[in-house]
Amino acid sequence: MRQNIYQAKLLFGIIFLLILITLLVSDNKAFSSTNLSQKQLEDFTRSITVRIFSKDESGLNSGSGILIRRQKGHYLVLTNNHVVANKNNSYQIQTPDGREYPGKIITTTKFENDISYLTFPSLNKKYQVINLNKTFNAKIGQNVIAGGFPIEDDLTQSNQFHVTRGQIALTSDRPFVGGYQIGYTNLVKNGMSGGPLLNRQGELIGINGIGKYPLFGNPYIFKDGSTVSDQEWTKMSKLSWAIPIKYILPLPNFSAM
Repeated sequence: MRQNIYQAKLLFGIIFLLILITLLVSDNKAFSSTNLSQKQLEDFTRSITVRIFSKDESGLNSGSGILIRRQKGHYLVLTNNHVVANKNNSYQIQTPDGREYPGKIITTTKFENDISYLTFPSLNKKYQVINLNKTFNAKIGQNVIAGGFPIEDDLTQSNQFHVTRGQIALTSDRPFVGGYQIGYTNLVKNGMSGGPLLNRQGELIGINGIGKYPLFGNPYIFKDGSTVSDQEWTKMSKLSWAIPIKYILPLPNFSAM
């Protein structure tokens, strides 16, 4: 009799635990699929975006970056390779709280696309980093926000964070040179290269890099050397372009400086 009562209590406990786990999982899924308010999204975008600049050069060679990992008091920043093209320069990183840190470019790994990574030390101050997931894909019609530090009309980079809103308008079947594949309506100014492209849930789906109406060269060249038609060029030039998250992962290993 006692054994039956014990078994019944044990079974009840197991059922209760399974129900509790199911509820917790459902809550997490609901939270992850919830759209953020405009203010929440803008604040979050600001919290994971840094300004990258060189005191040796003009603002034309400056850009933005994304805080993507913290390890033993050091941070890993994702940006475009063209933002830090001159590897002999000394680059500074301005964090969301306005502090400046010396950035170190990771040169031990060669990256196929227009991406590069820097590290900087911050042992006492903690910053928000964004989670990366290859499943965060761009979808046509999806509302997105782009962030960064634009270059002003006087050709100096602003130290004020800037966001623009828009939608995914086009995705290329094949990536262009540099890995660019996501076309979106947001205005991305010079200086915002390397900054994040987020969906309404605050998930990183791409990295800014090509603005609208390019003045020099043809950025719509595929990796095999072929290019788009004149009609397609006209359509694509009306959009900004980003590198999808799938070309960013896996991340490089980095050690404390």
